[in-house]
Amino acid sequence: MKRFFIAASTLILSPLMASAFILPTRTILQKTSDNAGSGIYAIEQEVQFANGEDTVHLRETWLIDSDRTMRLTVTGTKELQNNFRLQFLYTGGQRWTTVGGNRKSEKAPEDFLEKYLNFRSAEMFANSLTHMKIIPNGAFAKKAPGRKGEDFKNEPEAWVRYSRAGGVPNYAFGTPTPEDEKSNNPGIWIEQDQFVVRKLRLPSQVEMTADNYNQFAKGLYYPRSRTVRWGNNTVTIRLISASARPATAVSLFQPTSLDVNMKVDGLEKLPAKEAIIEFYSRFR
Repeated sequence: MKRFFIAASTLILSPLMASAFILPTRTILQKTSDNAGSGIYAIEQEVQFANGEDTVHLRETWLIDSDRTMRLTVTGTKELQNNFRLQFLYTGGQRWTTVGGNRKSEKAPEDFLEKYLNFRSAEMFANSLTHMKIIPNGAFAKKAPGRKGEDFKNEPEAWVRYSRAGGVPNYAFGTPTPEDEKSNNPGIWIEQDQFVVRKLRLPSQVEMTADNYNQFAKGLYYPRSRTVRWGNNTVTIRLISASARPATAVSLFQPTSLDVNMKVDGLEKLPAKEAIIEFYSRFR
């Protein structure tokens, strides 16, 4: 009987104990940003689109310096090998491309997904989450210096809780969606142990999940598989390789370095055409 009451007390107190030990937002975002590595990386991955009873495979080559400085080249495989090419450069909040030999720029897409795996600055990470109303203004604020004793008490933060995603415990940021709501609230799930992004839901209802993280050079943790869902579309991303590049590669982040004209002729007869165009317009 004594053991029963001890076990029952433990179950009752567990949620209270769990909430008391949730790390501060600043700490969680800093540890996650630390896992984005340092320096320049080359990321090779395959993106798969359902195409009727078949699947379209596109090859992406990323060059990444931070969440705001990246370069992407996309090529087709098989029947698309010679008639599908895209190239984007992301810098200073702009997305550059080349069409007909002319370079042009526009604001980077609001739903640009790749940055969430590549925040090197916890403050920039927090700014993005604040912009999406996942965390409130001031959630990342530093504590005033010189405070002691109870002033350092870790008060619970209403915008972060424990939740499961990818089969593991996560710090879930954002307001839980009420059962009677038709659309889901935006949020981000960061794995409790590894401090990596496991799930992301944007205000536009786009969802990305990330699994099978591995460690690479210079402290980079990157997922080997991802899934992006929006509307009736599901896209799978499979990592091929991730490797560090020398600092001299910084020259490839200049608009003048773009050397591929956009070419999408090969999509004309494919059932996956609209999904591919929307994916590269909205999320890349």
